[in-house]
Amino acid sequence: MTILITGANGFIAAHCIALLLRNGLSVRATVRSSQKATSTRAALAAYLSCTSTSTSNSPDGAAAAGAVDLSLLELVVVPDPTDVAQIRPAVAGCSAILHLASAFTYDAAPGEFEEKLLLPALKGTTAICEAAAMEQGVGKVVIMSSFAAVYDAAKGLQPGTVYTEGDWSPMTYEEGRDAQMVPAAYRASKVIAERAAWDYIRDHKVSYQLVTLCPGMVFGKMIHPIESLAQLNASNQIVWEVLKGENGIPPTRAPVWIDVEDLAMASLKALTVDLPTHQRFLVTQGSYCTQEIADIVRKALPEKQDRIAVGEPGKRIHETHYSCDSSKVQQVLGVKFKTLEESIVPLARQLYAME
Repeated sequence: MTILITGANGFIAAHCIALLLRNGLSVRATVRSSQKATSTRAALAAYLSCTSTSTSNSPDGAAAAGAVDLSLLELVVVPDPTDVAQIRPAVAGCSAILHLASAFTYDAAPGEFEEKLLLPALKGTTAICEAAAMEQGVGKVVIMSSFAAVYDAAKGLQPGTVYTEGDWSPMTYEEGRDAQMVPAAYRASKVIAERAAWDYIRDHKVSYQLVTLCPGMVFGKMIHPIESLAQLNASNQIVWEVLKGENGIPPTRAPVWIDVEDLAMASLKALTVDLPTHQRFLVTQGSYCTQEIADIVRKALPEKQDRIAVGEPGKRIHETHYSCDSSKVQQVLGVKFKTLEESIVPLARQLYAME
């Protein structure tokens, strides 16, 4: 089977591509320019050449031995992934789609959120749903949504509340358009994009199965094209704020998380496991706080102890805010999750090396 992955040059996408290739699946991946295609292939080739094949990352427990066949990866340029006419040729011949391309930028001011965040997210998801419906060979469409589409930020920290995939953020298009801060507009963009997918399969007869994944903050080592710490994705930027030790222990934002390799495995399973119907999954390992990150790295990397703020060692905020129940994704897709230490320590080493 050939899997289409959109947004191939992204943090999560690179791990998904690498895992699919390791499992012998053909991948067609979209980027917006030939330059991004070149850098993405080079980054993946470098990563795959220096990592041995591991049976632990195979969904059936047995990956084929030997080097990963990069000829199974086809990179295609789609300048505008919100245009059905441009995305449809990439969809042709694929049996499943993993839609990861999503607009997120801090370079947007109030009044620009509709153009820079909401419309790209909405149109990109709708274009994928439409293109998939035009190709009878597509059996599954997996869309990477976000915990932002689950969590009701207007209710605050809500200690004692347990979120599941049955919950939805009530944010509207208008609230995102008229927001005064980027994070609020981003949350709205994730809500309206995911709802657009569910609305599409409600209103159209489709031959594919829809699966949406809603991860929390995504931590872990980076294997996508990245030239400097200035290009860090938003989740890993949180970790770097702790590690660089400039302003003490920073406040914790969005205190639920998942490791990027575990999210890639959940994506692979969502693409390949037979499911009875359309599905929505909350994908979170658990809660975290920046003090916990500091404690972990100070212990694991003693040579950095003097750099990382001490804060209040051992203090945790888990009981002060909501939590998540991700038992459904673990049971239905059979995924297991890393501990925070297993995710953060390799990332910390990589970030310090990049610096």
